[in-house]
Amino acid sequence: MTGTQYDDFLTTLCYDSIVKTEDDAKLHTKAVSALAWDAPGDSIVSGEHGPSINLWDFPTMDHTFQPFGTIVPYEGQQTRAIKYNASGTHFICATSAPRAKLYTRMGRAAGECKSGDMYVMDMRRTNGHVSGLMCVDWDPQRDSRFVTGAGDSTLRFWDTERMVQEQVVVVKTKQRGKVAVTACAFSASGSMVVSAQCGGISVWPSKGPFVRPVQHVDNAHSSDTGLAFVPASEHLFVSRGDACVKLWDVRNLKTEVAMAEGLVGSESIAFSPDGTLLLVGLGSGSATPNSEAMVAVLDSSTLNEHRRISLGEPGDVLSIAWNSTINQIACGLSTGSIAITYDPALSTRGAMLGITKRSRTYVANTSTGPIITPHSLPLFREDRPVSTKRRHDKDRADPIRSNKPSMPVRGHGKGGVVGVNETQHIMKSIMKDTMRDEDPREALLRYAQVAESDPKFITPLYKETQGKPVFSEEVDEPEMKRRK
Repeated sequence: MTGTQYDDFLTTLCYDSIVKTEDDAKLHTKAVSALAWDAPGDSIVSGEHGPSINLWDFPTMDHTFQPFGTIVPYEGQQTRAIKYNASGTHFICATSAPRAKLYTRMGRAAGECKSGDMYVMDMRRTNGHVSGLMCVDWDPQRDSRFVTGAGDSTLRFWDTERMVQEQVVVVKTKQRGKVAVTACAFSASGSMVVSAQCGGISVWPSKGPFVRPVQHVDNAHSSDTGLAFVPASEHLFVSRGDACVKLWDVRNLKTEVAMAEGLVGSESIAFSPDGTLLLVGLGSGSATPNSEAMVAVLDSSTLNEHRRISLGEPGDVLSIAWNSTINQIACGLSTGSIAITYDPALSTRGAMLGITKRSRTYVANTSTGPIITPHSLPLFREDRPVSTKRRHDKDRADPIRSNKPSMPVRGHGKGGVVGVNETQHIMKSIMKDTMRDEDPREALLRYAQVAESDPKFITPLYKETQGKPVFSEEVDEPEMKRRK
């Protein structure tokens, strides 16, 4: 599509074809602060002013537009930036924690950056950020490299294959102390990185040296700044802040190329696929959101405003993304909703797949018949119902249920049971043991007279050496003791 066709596409969007969230199906509980769209346009990742990140897959969605998964990188940390790599296989998430987290497109954790030592004063001597992240961006020419900016005055380059820090850039300004790097962006060729900090803008070579920036300008903006390079351009980029948008040339940052004012809102900006148009999300600039969410369309070369697109519901536009493959625009609002705009003639797939797809209806099974599970564990397996006769025959064959006595073991004993044979069985019946029938007292008294007349055990042993026993005579106790 050419620039004129993109202009016609936006004109159509002004009048119809707006897809929004429903009131009873809130996507986020807080404002949507970050959006990322993969290159094919099948998946969207959205983050809020809270710890939750939602994952959306359009081919599997129906008209309710529900996410297929939710992840929480760090509990209690606000999501500030989310970016997909060029191939769309992974996305990086930057929160208010000092560590960035890498995920696959299905939401599985693939890596995590290290945090630095907060007690080290020289930021070049520590291998990680020591304060919350503010921004993140991928190298467009290398899927395994990205850059992060944080509130510790540093830009750090990372390698996703080993999840280690490659280089560190310490950003210095005229203001003493640490300053927060609020935005960073790679150029189209990946040879330069532009950063915004404390209202100033610096341009760095992506592969060093990082002693000082190639170009720098102070007081470009007086507040937090959003940055983005113009697609297919190596020198032009746009900054957003102070209710205005400025166009810069990296070869000369002394003055801006163009400027547009009166655009109150956050730092959300997005380019059309060919780079001829610039979308700017608008807001109220106060605690009360706008009664109608709006997006301004500017010419990227002159920053002249073409028109404003209404999204049809209240709120401020905090994040915006334009996918060039399916030609659709997603906007994150302060109300927690995501508005997706498309054109029926010029857009393909994406949100259009779920608009006409109805939800699946599941009919509850009300049958009361038996549930047969042939492959369940033996502990939980239940037999099929059988007839009474068959059950009786089966119980009779079961020695446990029928209480069948144990049979004698023939031949040699086994299993702790003494074996018997036919001869032993016959002899037991002939030679009956009558000891149980005798009285043990009568059996002992039978030998009483013999023991007295002819002792054989202890008494004969001491007969010659045993002395004559002498017993004490009985003496009456004194009268005084008897009284006591």
